[in-house]
Amino acid sequence: MNPTLQDKLIVETPENIFLEFELAGLGSRFIAYLIDLFAMTVCVIALTGIVSVFFTVFGTLIHDLQIGDAWQKALIAVLLFLIFDGYFIFFETIWKGQSVGKKVLNLRVVKDGGYPITFLDSVIRNILRVVDAMPPLYFFPGYGLGSAVLISNRQSKRIGDFVAGTIVIKERNTSGFENFTALKANPEYIKNIRIPHAHKVQGLDYFLLREFFYRKNIFPAEQRLRIARALAAHIKKEIKFSDGYEDKDVRFLDDLMLLLESKKN
Repeated sequence: MNPTLQDKLIVETPENIFLEFELAGLGSRFIAYLIDLFAMTVCVIALTGIVSVFFTVFGTLIHDLQIGDAWQKALIAVLLFLIFDGYFIFFETIWKGQSVGKKVLNLRVVKDGGYPITFLDSVIRNILRVVDAMPPLYFFPGYGLGSAVLISNRQSKRIGDFVAGTIVIKERNTSGFENFTALKANPEYIKNIRIPHAHKVQGLDYFLLREFFYRKNIFPAEQRLRIARALAAHIKKEIKFSDGYEDKDVRFLDDLMLLLESKKN
């Protein structure tokens, strides 16, 4: 089913580049959460078992099983807090807005303007899970409040998203270069790309390049060229590149993306 206009968000960056995002709804986010909950549960069971064995041995060695039992309960309580509160913060930070569940379903947390989230953004939105999770369902978070808020606003935000200034989007799997099949068909092509200081394209610039690369074919030709011209001029200025690719901005951006991705593989 094709997404409707209500499922999409279009933002304009300071570089006058328009980015279109498909918003993740309650259903996909709930499934991602169930996957994450399973991952967290596996971690809890494994760590609880390890801690139990350790303190059983520890209590036996000091001939005081009660001390060992007290320390065991305290450490397990700390581990539970770190896992259930730190799991999302950890993965969203190292995977740039994705947890295990979000990665499986191709979802990603980004800033309202489409930019990657920071560690602080992840901390804010996930600490407020305790509010979104109300009321509890027995021993599990019910997420009744968060779900009600999410379906009642056009950007599908829960309370944590509003405070942190974030949204959750669906990422496309297709690209302007058909998922780099050009490299597979002609592996020598990459050797002929000459863009000095390409490694300096990082952070926000890399994000903008990546978004254009994956989304450029949704734009009409004239708009695509206009966006490419603005983005190419911005990146060339940042990396001090002035040789070649005259009036071939889309080609420059494609080659730059291929070059950067080839170095990761």
